Amino acid sequence: MSRTSSRVLSVLLGTGAAWAQVPPPALPAPSVSPYPTVQLTLAQALRTALDQNPRVQQSLLAIAESGDDRRAAAAALMPQVGAQAYGQRAKNNLDAFIGVPTPGGPQVVGPFNWGQVGVEAQVSLFDLSLWKKWRASRHAEDATRAQGRAVREEIAALVVGQYLRALRAGASVTAGESRVELAEALAKLAENQQKQGVGTRLDTLRSQLQLQTERQRLIQAQTQRLTALAGLGRLLDLKPGTRIELADTLTAPALPTAGFDQAYEAGLAQRPELAALEAREKAAENLRQAAQGLRLPTLVATGAYGSTGLQSQPWATTYQVSLGLRVPLFTGGLVSSHISRAKSEQSRVQEARRDVRAQVGYEVQVAQAELDAAAHEVEVANLAVSLSTEALTQARHRFEAGVSNNIEVINAQDELARATDNQISALYRLNQSRVDLARATGQLEQTFAR
Repeated sequence: MSRTSSRVLSVLLGTGAAWAQVPPPALPAPSVSPYPTVQLTLAQALRTALDQNPRVQQSLLAIAESGDDRRAAAAALMPQVGAQAYGQRAKNNLDAFIGVPTPGGPQVVGPFNWGQVGVEAQVSLFDLSLWKKWRASRHAEDATRAQGRAVREEIAALVVGQYLRALRAGASVTAGESRVELAEALAKLAENQQKQGVGTRLDTLRSQLQLQTERQRLIQAQTQRLTALAGLGRLLDLKPGTRIELADTLTAPALPTAGFDQAYEAGLAQRPELAALEAREKAAENLRQAAQGLRLPTLVATGAYGSTGLQSQPWATTYQVSLGLRVPLFTGGLVSSHISRAKSEQSRVQEARRDVRAQVGYEVQVAQAELDAAAHEVEVANLAVSLSTEALTQARHRFEAGVSNNIEVINAQDELARATDNQISALYRLNQSRVDLARATGQLEQTFAR
């Protein structure tokens, strides 16, 4: 070894020794948090989000508004009844009032006071346009309800995904704490080996360096857990600063057994997007028929019943009944424009439905493929953890016996860390693939909210 290389190595060893002797920073004393703490299972988190999330509440308001539109459309088909009462003081030209001259009679009568009180009603007996508009409003309400279910599925997917990310971060923290404990034990072993003359100072420095690396990884995992829990609290609309504790753990779930055909048919039957498009298509068809109904005659019945008389004279009961027929002859292109617009909406909905059906098939196919792959990854990752754990045990025994230095131990630690991370990632992907398949088939809420 050259003199320059020896000097560089001495500087590195000296720096490493000084760094290794620096104790880890002292943690601040725990204090009582002013923020509440909630413990949530996945089902509880999902139900909380579906009860409190602002987007879900907005969809409920949209459903209520569509119900108001339906009732307004139905009101046009119902009788309209009103009460009236009025008085009048009049002075009239008698000839002009009766329409013929009255020779020798007075030209002007009055002034006199008279009044009338009663009720009047009007009802549409036949108006196809109003009837079809009411039917269209019912289908529009169904479409809004289906869109509300789609919003719930979307929020459920976000909540479940965020909960799984928080579980993955929590599993990484647990694994990181175990690795730090192991690194501390191995660092202590290397120090004892050096004191007994079996190990070297270089072994001690390598173990100290590995300990600091594991501590850094633990800090990163803890930060990821905090950010994941904060994101979950935001989705649940919890008070900022609320501490969340997850009651579930990241484990391999029970996998569905349905094949592609069954899952695809379930998606077509239960996806709220398709239900909304079907209701929109029916509404557009009724609006088209309502526009065509504007060309048909309408039949309206009106009636009035009351009492009329002079102010100082007995009043007499009066009534009036009429039946009116209206036949449209020219509408200036209004009917044709409404029909064309309704047909355009129908075509738009049909194309959107065709696209969604293809999207459902794609999502089911991809989710099932990822689910199968993730299940095999979990099996491989579990075996890798078992093998790396055994390799670390063997390397540690060899180092304790003085047969080798701790390079083998450090390498085995790294291999175990990678195997553990791969195992956590595989479990996360397996759970997320199950979520994706449930959403593709329109069964996300009913699967995870129970």
